[in-house]
Amino acid sequence: MKKISISVFTALSLFVGSFYLNTVEAAQESNADKMAESRETKTSHFTDIQGHWAQTAIQDAIQRGYVDGYPDKRFLPNKQVTRAEFMKMAVSALDIEVASLSSGSWYAPYVAAAESAGIYKAGDLGNSNLTERMTREEMAKLAVKALGYKNVEDKQWMYLASKDGIISGTAPGVISPTGTTTRAQAIAVIERLLQVKSGKALPVDKYAVAAAEVYWHKTNIFSVAPEIFNGPDNHNKNFGIDSWKMSKLRFGAQDGSVVAQVDELIAIDWNDPKDPNRKLLPSKEKLVWKFGSKENVFSNDLQAYVILLKSHYVVNKKPKLYPFNRLSLNIMGYNGKPNGTILNMPYVIESKEKEKQIYGLVIPKKGFSTRGSIEVLVETITAGAPVYLNTLSRSVLIK
Repeated sequence: MKKISISVFTALSLFVGSFYLNTVEAAQESNADKMAESRETKTSHFTDIQGHWAQTAIQDAIQRGYVDGYPDKRFLPNKQVTRAEFMKMAVSALDIEVASLSSGSWYAPYVAAAESAGIYKAGDLGNSNLTERMTREEMAKLAVKALGYKNVEDKQWMYLASKDGIISGTAPGVISPTGTTTRAQAIAVIERLLQVKSGKALPVDKYAVAAAEVYWHKTNIFSVAPEIFNGPDNHNKNFGIDSWKMSKLRFGAQDGSVVAQVDELIAIDWNDPKDPNRKLLPSKEKLVWKFGSKENVFSNDLQAYVILLKSHYVVNKKPKLYPFNRLSLNIMGYNGKPNGTILNMPYVIESKEKEKQIYGLVIPKKGFSTRGSIEVLVETITAGAPVYLNTLSRSVLIK
């Protein structure tokens, strides 16, 4: 009798459990279907988003309720967004509490909410006219602030936003900081912002990051060649990307008679044919790396980075002693002896194409060793006069 009771009880339990699970699953499927149906209902009448590159993001934004279309059943995804409109969308999407204000413009409560949340303060956008169009850099600034970044340098906003996958390029290697912001772009940025805040790692446009780094501090070596210049051992503020300071880019004689300026230091990944900065180089057949009189034509299998220096004299009252209107570039810290055959340390490069003259070095990606650190230095080229030099960066590289 006990055995029968236990068997009946077990069978009944399994039946009830199965019935419960099936009921829950059915309810979940029903809710999912209702949500999908609701989403489709809310967005289906906006005919101008069908097939748009941001269609999914727009649908998600409408579903979240922080943006909607216009009464004429258009969404206008390519319409420019004002600063006030973007702030309203961001505040609403981030669920920031908005207090009622008895007076002021329609956007005043959202501005006050953004200020309270620390994602905006007066002066952040150049002027106080919030009805002006929102630029891409301004959009990046609010997004980066919403992520909680502190002590951000001038023009660093787009670098941080692109590094986190929130901003992508308008073309390969183009970030367009002053470009217009459309409703679709604003929504895409806000949707990515919400994903990052939830802990999701987003795909990153590496060409946008490199371009944003140049826009920020005149170089991209830390983005394009991080394993050389910004490896995991560079935690100290005096090393890696933190060692690069804009103040180091101008230097010279104390009396001001000779003042040199580094304009840009551009790294190019030779093994990436899509690297946007490949356009700065001559054709492969016209590019050589040199050691003395020995020249080597670049080959496709050469594992290397090309580092180009652009520089000039701001002041040169001694042109006979400083006859070249550019600086010399040195990358120090490599072991071994140069032999002009194996790329095991930096070598000077030269363009054989008269219309595209360049100056810089080629450095190896592998097959080299170091003294434990790498230094990037620039110095004046003189004819018997004092040499002025500056160390632009130091990187820990144990190899």
